[in-house]
Amino acid sequence: MCSVSTTSAKKRSKDKDCGNTEQKSLMWDMLTHMQANIDDCSPEVLAHAIDLLMNNGAIDAWIHPIIMKKGRPAHSLHCICRSDTSETSSGYVDAIQSARVDEVSTEHRLLNIMFRHTTTLGIRTQRNILRAALRRKFVEVQLPYKNDTRQGKVNVKISSLNGEVVSVKAEFEHCKIVSEGNDVPLKAVSRVAEQLGLEHYNITN
Repeated sequence: MCSVSTTSAKKRSKDKDCGNTEQKSLMWDMLTHMQANIDDCSPEVLAHAIDLLMNNGAIDAWIHPIIMKKGRPAHSLHCICRSDTSETSSGYVDAIQSARVDEVSTEHRLLNIMFRHTTTLGIRTQRNILRAALRRKFVEVQLPYKNDTRQGKVNVKISSLNGEVVSVKAEFEHCKIVSEGNDVPLKAVSRVAEQLGLEHYNITN
């Protein structure tokens, strides 16, 4: 007769509970990934396209170098955004063709930018990609600097998992402004901001 020890059963139960807690502590969302391979566009134009994508609803946008047929050097332009609907790719195409999808949706807007501002003739689109993300909180901290347009104020993003802080990151643009206005090294501004942000988080949580 086979039996399971109480200790083992409790351990499995604890591991299962821990897994459920971790799942609940994460943020889950559905994303759309757009990708285009481009071999006849300058880096400056691609960089401009990334700026436009980020300013029009993309969660992230990036480029990586690739080699295409006949050894041609090229770039692959990517961007991700939140999926507009829960439609599958084929269902989404049907919805577009029957005018059931808003043509000014985020996905349409980003597609239009990629077509209008690069030389690509086609864009591969993958919808409803499940993403897990850490929960994050933004805190504003006051640094001991005043000679800048932000008056020494910097936003800090703090990410956590099950109550444990796993990432602390000061907003780069804010740190840059404070650094230039007060003639303080950027790394010093970031370090102080992150320390203050973590202290504020620990006090309020």
